[in-house]
Formats: sequence, structure tokens, C-alpha cells
Amino acid sequence: MPGSGAAEPLQVVYADLHVHLGWAGDPGGGVKIAAARDLTLANILAEARDRKGLGLVGVIDAATSGALQDLERLLAQGLVAERPGGGLAYGGLTLIPGAEVEVVHRGKPVHLLCYFRGLDGLRAFAEWQAPRVRNRHLSTQRHHGTTAADVVEAVADRGGVVIPAHIFTPHKATLAAAPAVSEVIPPELWASVPAVELGLSADTALADELPELSRFPFVTNSDAHSLGRIGREYNQLLLREPSFDEWLLALREEGGRRILANFGLDPRLGKYHRTFCEDCGRKVEGDPPVLRCPVDPGHRVVLGVLDRIRHYAAWQQGRFVRAERVRPPYVHQVPLSFVPGLGRKGMARLLAAFGTEMAVLHAAEEADLAAVVGERLARLVVLARQGRLAIESGGGGIYGRVSAAD
Repeated sequence: MPGSGAAEPLQVVYADLHVHLGWAGDPGGGVKIAAARDLTLANILAEARDRKGLGLVGVIDAATSGALQDLERLLAQGLVAERPGGGLAYGGLTLIPGAEVEVVHRGKPVHLLCYFRGLDGLRAFAEWQAPRVRNRHLSTQRHHGTTAADVVEAVADRGGVVIPAHIFTPHKATLAAAPAVSEVIPPELWASVPAVELGLSADTALADELPELSRFPFVTNSDAHSLGRIGREYNQLLLREPSFDEWLLALREEGGRRILANFGLDPRLGKYHRTFCEDCGRKVEGDPPVLRCPVDPGHRVVLGVLDRIRHYAAWQQGRFVRAERVRPPYVHQVPLSFVPGLGRKGMARLLAAFGTEMAVLHAAEEADLAAVVGERLARLVVLARQGRLAIESGGGGIYGRVSAAD
């Protein structure tokens, strides 16, 4: 691979490869309708590098017409430059351009994350998908008459790879549309599917209950719809440099590159962790899998990720052979923005003292934190990064809540 044979030593790189655009283009327009308007390409790059401390960021609305305009303008201005190893360099940060697309499998929508080495592949994919979508300005366009296999092949032909997005999410995910990945993406195409994305309501231990998924590395990303949400889940990678080629080497565990750890929410904080009855308006508690409302089995329910996984695990037993794999640790970490009482002023003081959120989460000692925000908040920050704050689980589109120290 170009750029992968450099003599530089391996280094730790933090990556969040699922960030949406809220606004793009000239004169400008909305991209992800549910995303904040200040979620522009320029703001994402600055936030990811200067505030979050990431080395890799994936913008998965980059194939929209407005985003392509913005990328071309940033290149012309010399603010970003194409890396020999793939991706667009912005100082110490590398942008991996991508597209989230929606296909339909047996009447159910499925979201796929498509990533490219650079603008040539991204442009070619945008041209390929243009006649298959209705509005090239908007995020996550539904492809008409296109299958998941068609998308994987088209992306691979243009030098890219596909990662199934938030794979367990009830409404728009591979394992919401079918009980196995192989029913949506044929195994003969898996060479171009280097990982699956867990989503906010799952972690490695839960996902590993499905024997079929033993074939895939796991990644976790923020699915950010605002600047503040960037980096709420992320991957710690060992790479020679932050680039597309090095990222793929890490996913494939080649040349010493690898995923060191996934950092994400305790699944109970996710919006879809437990089954939710829409008619009763509440979570359905009980030993998983809970597939129906106990009050009335005819009620409409949103199946929780935990319940879906337990249901599918029983179905998959005997149908798939588990592959031997040593997983990197999944660290339950509460984002700093979730820490009770920290607030904007506390965050500003921490960033002024330590530089970035990654530095606060991975380098700052508790005594140093206490000198900036006081002993109580410093202790809560430490408990947050250790995943030891008390949590009330979420469901039905409502996030779980952090209440106090465990």
C-alpha cells in the first residue's frame, strides 16, 4: 500500500469515523436535517483536531453536492491536502471522506458507511449514485433499486470499503433488517467489509454473543449530529501515520497495526438499549429477550438492542461457526459532556489546562484535574473515564442518564 512502508515508529491515534454534516456548499444548504447547522466541514476539522484531539475523523456526508464543493474549496485554498497514504491532511488530523447510504432489504432500511482513499474515489461514487437517489444535497440518501451487495461492489471498484452502520439500531441497520449479516451482504464480498460498527447501545461483549460477527473487527464511532458529540465514542489505533491505508491495516491487523481499544458509552446509555412499548410509553423491563409488551402483546414495541442480540444469538447457534479472535478491550467511558455538574465553564477550564478532550481522558492525573475544577468534579471525571458512574438505561429513542458516582 502507498504510504504504509514508512520508517516512522508506530503511534497511538484516536479515530471517530462517523460524523455528519449539518450545512454545506455555497451559498449553503442543509445536509443532515437532524444535525446542527454549525456542523460544517471547516468546523468539524477544527473541532476534531483542536478540541477533541483526534487524529482521524470520518465525514460520512462527503459525497453530497455541497460537501464536494467545500472539499474542493479547502483543497484550492491549501487548507487540506491529499495524503499519499489516503485521506485529506489538516495539520495533524486526517479526514477520511465517506458517504452513508440507505438501501432496502426485504422492506427494511439498512445504512452502510462507505469510505474512500481520496476525492477521486469519492467523486466517482457520487456520480455512480446520482441516478439512484432523489436529492444529492441531503445526507443518507435512499438508493432506489440498489442492494447492499451493489453498494459494496461499487465502493470496492472505486478503491473504498464499506462498514455496516450502527449494526443493531432498531430502525435502519443490517441486523434490524435480518438476523445475520450474510443475509444482507453475501460473504463473498466481505473482503471489502473490514469491520462492523457497534452503535451506541452495544459493546463488544454484547456483539460477541453472535457467532457470525466473530468474522469482523468491531469499531465504535460517535454518529455525531452536533460538534459537541464528536468523539463521544472512538477507537484507539496503533498506526505509523493517520491515513486511510494505515487505518485499513489496523482493521486487518497487519504489519503490527491494530485496534488497541474501543471507547464508548455503557450500552445502557444508548437510545435503544432495552425494548420500549410505544403504546404504554415506557421501557419494558425483564430478562432479555423481551420481544413483546407484557401488558398487551398486541402493543407496538421498539425492540431493544440487548433484546435483539439475545434473540438473534439463540437463532444463530448451530448456524454459524465461531472464529477464533482476540478482541481489543472495550472501555465503557462516559463522555465529558455527560459528567454531572461539569458544564461549559468547567469544560473550558479543562481544555485551557490540558489542550484537548483526549488529553483530559487519557493523560491528566486526578490531582491535576482537581487543581483546575476542584476535587469533586475531578473525581467525577475519573469515574466517567473509567465507566463507573451510575446509569439509568435508555430505550425507545431516549438516551440513558448518568446520575451520580457508583
